[in-house]
Amino acid sequence: MIAGSSTRGSSAIRAAHRVAWLVLVAISISVAIYTVVGLLVVAARSEPQEQPQLRIPFYVAALFLALGSFAFRRTQLRWIKLQAVAGTRGRAGLVKYLVNTTIISVGMAELIGLLGLILSFMGASQRDVLTLGIVALIVGLSCYPRRLAWERTVDYLSSKEPDFE
Repeated sequence: MIAGSSTRGSSAIRAAHRVAWLVLVAISISVAIYTVVGLLVVAARSEPQEQPQLRIPFYVAALFLALGSFAFRRTQLRWIKLQAVAGTRGRAGLVKYLVNTTIISVGMAELIGLLGLILSFMGASQRDVLTLGIVALIVGLSCYPRRLAWERTVDYLSSKEPDFE
């Protein structure tokens, strides 16, 4: 019976990991598209509209989003937090929690890419658009879900739960 539940649990983790991975890939592609569109907008402008003060709030917002993504991920994936989630929501709840944490972290990276696109419409240079696009991709790809780590974490924390059957 334990082997059957482990196989079922492993397939649930694989399915959840696949969802998180697909979201990560889709958002990474959208960030790349935002960057390309931003570069096309900048290239289509006949005259450069360099306003050095314009980019500062966008860079600051991107910095806060990047740091926020890292901080959010670190705080939500702390061992004590994962133990609490496993204790209150069980194995399935923990898997959903890992997926949601990944999606929120990657979503912050997409916002950085959108900042680059918005900045391109407001008169940014190619360097600004590329910088924000690359930062968004780095932040997004740093949130890559590692399936083996998820499996080990869920298996370990699920084995700690009391068996009420």
